[in-house]
Amino acid sequence: MPAALANDICITAQTTNKRLYNTALEVAVPRMAMRRGKVMEMPKIQRHAFFAKIFAYPQMEALTFNLLSNWLVEKQVDMLVLWLDTLGIPHNGKGCADNFPFVPDAAKLSEGIAKLLEKYDPWLVKLYLVTFNEIDETHWPELNRLINENETLQNAPVPEGMPGLLGATAPAAEPAPAS
Repeated sequence: MPAALANDICITAQTTNKRLYNTALEVAVPRMAMRRGKVMEMPKIQRHAFFAKIFAYPQMEALTFNLLSNWLVEKQVDMLVLWLDTLGIPHNGKGCADNFPFVPDAAKLSEGIAKLLEKYDPWLVKLYLVTFNEIDETHWPELNRLINENETLQNAPVPEGMPGLLGATAPAAEPAPAS
């Protein structure tokens, strides 16, 4: 994941959901083989780049999901609203639905994907759709099939080290900077 994107995702959590950011710190710090104080002294962009590498591992999927969801809800409102409006799913006007009363048919899902791809980068659309389909109430097999069969989404250049939610392999472990 580009350092700037990792930084944006982490700073969004730090400013909008301190509990989530503190959880990320609690998980990341021991894996960096550094004391928390030293980690906090690192420039944020460097600290968050290390976080992204740690959170790319499959066992970090739940935390990665929460960080990505927080970032999407805070920074990608227009995309979330467009998706839910296209599917006809009621939401709060900011792209958050309390429940998913029905599973849209393949035609409606395809229409939603097409609308997103008209306005947004394919890798961002894929990131959102995969994250969306990890919501407990969704896990829609038809959406998963459409994501996997859509050439634009499949050929989207996924930023290096994208978290495991997108099926990217985790990067090789790098030693933490000397403390």
